[in-house]
Amino acid sequence: MTLPCYQCGKNAVVDGLCPDCFRKEFPLVRVITPIKVTACKRCGSIKIPGGWKTISGSTDDSIELMNTQATLAVGLEVGRLNESVELSIDIINRLDRVLHIDLIAFGKSHEDLTPHEEHHPLEIRFHYATCDTCGMMSGGYHEAILQIRADNREVSEDEMREIMKIVTDMTVSKYGQDSKAFVTEVAENKFGMDLRIGSEHLAKRIADELESRYLAERKDNYKLIGQEKGGKEKFRITILIRLPRFKIGDFVLVNNSPCQITSMSKGGLGCFDLKSRESFTITSKSAKWRSLEFLTELSDSREYMVTMRAFDKPIQVMDAETFEVLEIDQSKFDSSASVGQNVKGIILEEVFYLLPDASQ
Repeated sequence: MTLPCYQCGKNAVVDGLCPDCFRKEFPLVRVITPIKVTACKRCGSIKIPGGWKTISGSTDDSIELMNTQATLAVGLEVGRLNESVELSIDIINRLDRVLHIDLIAFGKSHEDLTPHEEHHPLEIRFHYATCDTCGMMSGGYHEAILQIRADNREVSEDEMREIMKIVTDMTVSKYGQDSKAFVTEVAENKFGMDLRIGSEHLAKRIADELESRYLAERKDNYKLIGQEKGGKEKFRITILIRLPRFKIGDFVLVNNSPCQITSMSKGGLGCFDLKSRESFTITSKSAKWRSLEFLTELSDSREYMVTMRAFDKPIQVMDAETFEVLEIDQSKFDSSASVGQNVKGIILEEVFYLLPDASQ
């Protein structure tokens, strides 16, 4: 025989209560309204016990941002009966700093009961401040200076763009994990580029990547800048990354053989031997590296047009700028070379070399 619910008299199912009375007695959520939310006016982070919670995928849309902040605040402030309870919100009314929402909870009040849905009115009040990260950024805080230079040349615009993309990508990847993962200043000058970075750890990771990718020289230098509250000395690191004299496309000697640099990466320096027409890779640990010598830049290469090709005779090419005609041994060209074709070459020590892009 089923006992009656001690509150309403219906058939009891759980602990002497019918499903409806049990759900009233043990709601899916405990709501205390209003919820007060402190949000950063610059980045949208919200304050939580122990710090700030960043908003991933932050948006410039203020309405979308407020909805995201509200959802996060509800998840932090509303107590759920158990972890399986699912929460969602429906915006009822939006004022300047106040949201009125319908909090929707879905789940089971007890394992023996079927899932049900509950609706709870909730008010969220926003207050605005500046989070720790944005405060440090606006104050110019930085633990590291990253200097980008090049050996006996200027840092090219392409290199600056590539480096800034690396810096941006690595900084964004640490967003929400390192509160000091930001760049407070980027200054370009005739020597290269200086970046002031909030986090020493991030600066070192970026320097590691640049050193490896560009086969660059690196120097780290610490400078005493003061003391912390407890009397501990405080230092700032300056990291110098010096790019090599050569870059992709430039010409070098390797074991006294002229080569063009075709790639530069963690795996080493990709080279094309202009004499043997063979490609190879060297690393800073290989014996060939010690013989490496800069010859000239890619800008010294020229464009030529094939003006004559006949059996068993040198191929004639004309300089596209000076109109000077040169006779080149047919062995330097492949069988597909034809009259009217544009090719690129370079003259090194009065010897013409066809560049790999035109012959491969």
